[in-house]
Amino acid sequence: MAMVVIMALATTGCNEKAEKGTALNDSLSETLGEFAGKIVNFQSQRDSTLDKDLFLKGVQDALNADTARSYQSGLNFAMQIMADVQRMEQEGVKFSKTLFINKFKAAFKGDSINEQELQELQMTYQSLAQRAINEAKANSPKAKANLEEGKKFLEKKAKENGYKKTASGIVYKVTKEGAGENFKETDKVLVNYVGKHINGQEFDSNKGQEPVPFDMKGVIPGFAEMLKLMKPGDKVEVIIPSELAYGVDGKRNPMTGQENIGPNETLIFEMEAVGKAPQEPAKPEANVPVPAPAPQGK
Repeated sequence: MAMVVIMALATTGCNEKAEKGTALNDSLSETLGEFAGKIVNFQSQRDSTLDKDLFLKGVQDALNADTARSYQSGLNFAMQIMADVQRMEQEGVKFSKTLFINKFKAAFKGDSINEQELQELQMTYQSLAQRAINEAKANSPKAKANLEEGKKFLEKKAKENGYKKTASGIVYKVTKEGAGENFKETDKVLVNYVGKHINGQEFDSNKGQEPVPFDMKGVIPGFAEMLKLMKPGDKVEVIIPSELAYGVDGKRNPMTGQENIGPNETLIFEMEAVGKAPQEPAKPEANVPVPAPAPQGK
């Protein structure tokens, strides 16, 4: 009799544990579902383009798929691809999802490939992507307008008294003569400068600061070309066409991400070449111990 009671108690205990475990798991599942749902709901308040029904379908398909692991891997892979596509589309590139999926299917189910083929295809893709982005930027209304305005401004300035035009297309005027030899490409030059848009608005300068040392290999081509035409003490105003400045990419503030210079902008710089920057002292060579000569036998 005692054995029956013990068995009964043991069975009851197992059922209670099972019920408690089920309740805990259910609670965990519900809480995670609510938490995840509210996260997405909160984020969707900032994204008016999100289709909640389609989003739910994607979640349910991924959770209910018989081959969940493979299916989710496909979804994750597609999301990574689309993140790159969206970045390109933001630059104005027109991407065909139909052409993509047709090629993807054929390549995915095709013959085996080798690593060299992959590397070559990657280089081709990267080159095409950059070309497509550059073309989209160049064809944007803003880039076209900036290019046209810049050309007119350069032509006008080139006709004004005192301005010269180089073979590359920069237009400049010496406002103060210095003395000595022109700087060379290998020189690092101390410069006071003001950078302006062609409407006269400043976008950069070192006013009130020490002269800035510029390495000619680290500046835009038009700025470097002008430095090589200058001597210590020279002051100039130079107009640099977009292709010798920042081109179709323009330039953004690295801290804020805001556009400082638009695509295809022609730029004005007021430059004063103070002189060569002092050379950094050469680092002493390490003292390498020299082995003593081997003793000579008698």
